[in-house]
This record gives sequence, structure tokens and C-alpha cells, in this order.
Amino acid sequence: MPIAISLQADGESAIIKLFEHLLGYDQKAMFDEIGAYGVSSTEQRFLEQSDVNGNPWKQSWRARLQGGETGRDTGQLLSGLHHNVLSNGVEWGSDKQYSIPFHFGAHIVPKTGQYLVFNVGGNWRKVKEVTNPPRPFLGINQEDDEAILNIIGRHLSG
Repeated sequence: MPIAISLQADGESAIIKLFEHLLGYDQKAMFDEIGAYGVSSTEQRFLEQSDVNGNPWKQSWRARLQGGETGRDTGQLLSGLHHNVLSNGVEWGSDKQYSIPFHFGAHIVPKTGQYLVFNVGGNWRKVKEVTNPPRPFLGINQEDDEAILNIIGRHLSG
């Protein structure tokens, strides 16, 4: 199950008011640009190792042991980010199953047996449970909001 961002706002939102103004306007190119921006902004969070508000993620155990970065071991989570243009909007997110526990956090226990067994940096570990803290990477902050409004403005004036 992929994870994606969905934008909802009340009638007072400047973005929603602009979308309402665009009814009947060919919005596909605009939504495509917004989606590409959303993916780029999300990728930047992985590079900065921070959530949508700029708060640093808790470093993963693997990153700490190997001197790497959280969420960037194989690069699949980062490379799995994409956007889809819809008839009435755009969505962006990740198609990777583990994006959900990465974003929201998870408490993992063995399905069978007493232990979880896994390899980190060539060392086998055997534990009864693992709690992954949430490391939110999807969302829209004030900077994103302004960038999206600028994209909309360019399309309206062009």
C-alpha cells in the first residue's frame, strides 16, 4: 500500500480559492508542475534528514552503526517518490510498502517465533521487538504553500 499526500483545506484557503477560479481551465500542466515540485520538496527532506517543519528525524540504528543517513541505505525509498496527475488535482508520495512505517512510525513484533532476526552492517541482531519512531516526510509547509501558489499564479497569467 503506497503512501501519498492529499491536500484538503477549508474554503478560506488561498490555494482552494485559486483552484475554484480555475474551473474549466486546462489544469494538467499546472498539476504536473505542482506534483514535480512536491516530489522535489520531499526529496529535499531526505537530504536534510528532517520533517516537513524542519525538525531533524531521529537517526536510525542502521545509520548510526554504519555512519550513513536515515532512510537512505539502499536509496529505494527516495527513488520511489513520484507524483500522479489526477483529473481534479495531483498527488505525490512513495510506492514503497515501508514508506508507511517510516512516515508514521511502527511497533514491530515477530509474527512467528520469539525474535526478530535481521542483519545490520554484517552483524546479525536478535530482538523481541522494534519500535521505529515516526519520520514524517510528506506534507506541505509554508514555503511549499508559497511555491505552489507561485506555480498556480504563473499558469493563470500564462
